[in-house]
Amino acid sequence: MATTLTTSRSDSPPIHPLVQRLKAWRSTRIRGQRIPEELWKAAVDLARVHGLHPTAAALKLNYYGLQRRLLGGRVQRKRRVTPAPFVELAPPAMPCGLDERGTLEMVKASGARLSLRLPHASPKDLLPLVHLFLRHRS
Repeated sequence: MATTLTTSRSDSPPIHPLVQRLKAWRSTRIRGQRIPEELWKAAVDLARVHGLHPTAAALKLNYYGLQRRLLGGRVQRKRRVTPAPFVELAPPAMPCGLDERGTLEMVKASGARLSLRLPHASPKDLLPLVHLFLRHRS
């Protein structure tokens, strides 16, 4: 099924000739050869008129490659959020009563939450679970 560009404007450059040029180039190219710059420039001109996605779809071009060229190489990337540093605290001294219930709650910067409610648990018992929680990416 062929993808066609449905948006048309009377003063816009026609897309069909570029579709044919790309088709001809693809049929004769050597594997791994890059699309010629003149074809990219024509695609960028069409994308300015018709929009990025419709043009990339109709010409069967890589969306992000066309976007980068359309923006002149200035593609904004999402900033990485640096996680809050982990601070290790010594556990408080716990009384050794038999009927006490221990609760540990932790929240990562990503929003992942760990709540442990274990009766008669010592910090040494909880440590492997805490390590597993901190190692797992969420």
